Parts: sequence; structure tokens; C-alpha cells
Amino acid sequence: MRTFGAAFFTLVALVLAGIALPGAWIDRNLVQVDGFVELAGPLGSDPEFQAQLTSALATEATANAGLPEALTGIVEPLIAEAASNVVGLPGYPEAWNDTLRRSHELSFPADADVFNGVDSPEPVRLDLAPVLALALQEVGTTLGVDVPAPEQTLVEVASPERQSTVGQLAALAGLWPILGAGAVVSALSALGLARRRSTTLAFLGLGTAALGVLYWAGARSAPEILERVRAERGASEGSISALFQDGLVARAAEVGEPLCLAVIGVGVVLLLGGVVSRLISGRQRTTVA
Repeated sequence: MRTFGAAFFTLVALVLAGIALPGAWIDRNLVQVDGFVELAGPLGSDPEFQAQLTSALATEATANAGLPEALTGIVEPLIAEAASNVVGLPGYPEAWNDTLRRSHELSFPADADVFNGVDSPEPVRLDLAPVLALALQEVGTTLGVDVPAPEQTLVEVASPERQSTVGQLAALAGLWPILGAGAVVSALSALGLARRRSTTLAFLGLGTAALGVLYWAGARSAPEILERVRAERGASEGSISALFQDGLVARAAEVGEPLCLAVIGVGVVLLLGGVVSRLISGRQRTTVA
């Protein structure tokens, strides 16, 4: 009975840890706004993404500048030029980070739950208004006139269904402290019930290392999975949307890999600890005998 109990709690500990660890990472790097800005911030300096960003800005700026008709023909080329050069302006990094903060607020709903997602989901969007305002400010400085900037400049990145999925994922990730505590309690219960604690410790280590390998494989294959999902849905997304999705997934995989390796390392240490402890206890019994 004790052996069955130890095996049961070992399995429970691994399942809970398998959910809690990625949940903690998602909560830190995607759900929390500062983590999201840190994760997605480098995309703003990617040359390919910058090209699509400035193209979208030029279109939005000339369409929504709200200038008098007499000035439109004169100012529009200046706006388009400023938009194409905005990534080189000193204030661009902060404007891009502000864009990410606004976009995070739009895309991560606070009312999501694990089972139902979002009641009235909306598209996942980037609000490019801070970057556009920087470009228009440059134009205004050049001309000596005030060029109004729109309060929002929204570019759709994903469908409303994706926002509901993101909401469910965020709600589940928020449970990681409870799940993590449950994993620790279950692991200690398994060790407490085990007839041979060294063997249980080794199995806990083996399972933890296996989780790390699964995480690593998932991180490595995430870009390919995104492409497959996009192809299956036949989604027609703009270049800036596709580039942002691809870039964010690639960044998540890059940032997540050290966590995967750390989990593998902890698992190997526990496994070796269990094996060494088993060998030592076996020798002690032999000596006594």
C-alpha cells in the first residue's frame, strides 16, 4: 500500500509540476506587462519587422493625419518619409515599449477564466499610436506646425478566437503558485510514504528531467507549430501581423530554452542523488550483514 501511495504521489507531483513550471514562465513573460515588454521589445529592432512597421505607419499616418485639404499634398510625403525613418529617432525605443504596453492592455483581458475564456473576445491588436505620434512630432518640428496624432492606431495581429485562448492560458498560468505548492507537497508525501526513498527520489528526478526534455522539444518546435496552425486555418494575415507572431514565438522559444535546460539539470541532480543514495544504503546493508 505504501508503495502504491508513493507511486501515486510521485505521478501527481510530476503532473502538477509539469503545469506549474510553464505557467510560472507564461505569467512572468506574457501575462505581466513588464515581462511582455522585455520579451517582445527586441522585435522593434528587427530589420524585417521594422520595414513592415514603417510601411504600416506611413499608411496610417497619411490616412488619419486630419490635415486641411490644402496642406495634404505638401505634408503627406513628409509624413511618409518621417514614418519610414522613425526607427532611427532617439525616442523610438521608448515609443515602441509604450506600444507594447498599450497592446498588452488591449490583448490580455482581465475577465478571462480557465473554462470559458473571454465573454466578448476582440481581435489581438497592436496599438502603434506612440510610434506614429513620434513620427508626426518630427514632421511638426520640421514644418513648425502641430500635426495631430490619433489616440489609437490599431493593427490586428490575431483573431478574436485567439484572444479567448490567450485569456484562458493567462488564467491557467495564474494558478501556478497553487499548482507548484501542490507539486512540492505531493513530492514530500511520496518520499514520506516510500519504502525506499532513494528509489522514489530517483523517479522524481527522472520525471523532472523528462519534463525538461518535453519543454525543450516544445520550444524548439513552436515556430513550426505556428506555421502549421496558420496553414490549416488558411489564415490571411498582414505582413506585420505574421512577422510579429513569428518574432514573438521565436523570442519565447529563445528565452524559454534556459528554463528547459535548468529543469533537465535539476532532474539529473535528483536522479543522481537517488541513485547514489541507493548505492550507499545497499553497501551499508551488505556491511551489516
